[in-house]
Amino acid sequence: MKKYIGTKTLNAEPMTKGEAYDRSLLRGGITPVEREILGYHVVYPDGYESWSPKDVFDAAYNVADTLLDRLNIEYKELDKKAGKIVEFRLTEAYKNLRDTDRAMLDVQFDTMISYLSILGCRSTSVETGQGGFCGLDFGTAIHLLERGYVIRRSGWNGKDIVVFKQVPSSIKSDIIPNMQSLPLKAKELIMAGNKRIDYTSQCLIYNTKTGRADSWVPSISDVFAHDWELVAD
Repeated sequence: MKKYIGTKTLNAEPMTKGEAYDRSLLRGGITPVEREILGYHVVYPDGYESWSPKDVFDAAYNVADTLLDRLNIEYKELDKKAGKIVEFRLTEAYKNLRDTDRAMLDVQFDTMISYLSILGCRSTSVETGQGGFCGLDFGTAIHLLERGYVIRRSGWNGKDIVVFKQVPSSIKSDIIPNMQSLPLKAKELIMAGNKRIDYTSQCLIYNTKTGRADSWVPSISDVFAHDWELVAD
């Protein structure tokens, strides 16, 4: 036989076994003692109604009524899966994996840990309305840059230094002669050629206090840092 994993989404409310019996949700009779057994009135998507003992229901379902509930469920499930990888990495089976398979599993685990961190930040924000998006690795920081967000490292001196990616743009010939950022010889060279400048993937490191901007290329310490954070209001 094969192993199967199922998921159900349903509505439920607390209800004793006695109340369920009174509403004809149970077959057969019950004793007076059984009337006080705690449980849930369950309604399935197709409208079918039943009653479930509390311990059985609690073992199978988590409340998912709010966004915070759903974030907590997702965190719990992902944390459990990550824990299984931790256990597997201690076995001989892990050591005997092909290098490629072991590498993919290691990166999968690291990605899951980053995912857990993001879920934790989101849960804090939803629950308290506070907290930031920080303690990020460079991979996550790159995703933020690609999506147009502004980032910085908490380890940098001062909060005035930020990094952002310029939006790809094309500068036409009518603008080039008036550009302050280009020397005359560069303008002449460009106008003698294609008469345009196509900006692609450029990043700037910007000082919000002084207004100074320089081209930015990450250092090796930036690449391996885990103190990147989102700059937000």
